[in-house]
Amino acid sequence: MTARPTTAELVHAGLRRCAAARRQVTARYDRGALTATEWADALASLHARWWAVLARTAVADHAIPLVYIAAVSDAEASARRSAADWACTAAAAAATRVA
Repeated sequence: MTARPTTAELVHAGLRRCAAARRQVTARYDRGALTATEWADALASLHARWWAVLARTAVADHAIPLVYIAAVSDAEASARRSAADWACTAAAAAATRVA
């Protein structure tokens, strides 16, 4: 039976996955497949997803102090607001291009 990964191991794995996803999105932008607004929207969504996963992991690890969980939750809420703002900006930019 394998041991469950520690929170630190999960964080490092998550950072590696997020970095890879950011590189993929940036490569699409560099090829011209995404506009600057779509690129920023995608990065904000990745950022929000990262904080959501970290928050779930922190809550599940009962050794994590509550002050850390509160800080992660605040960061998650901020990242979600930022992602929502970028989604609105992307939608407005798309509507402007169509009009």
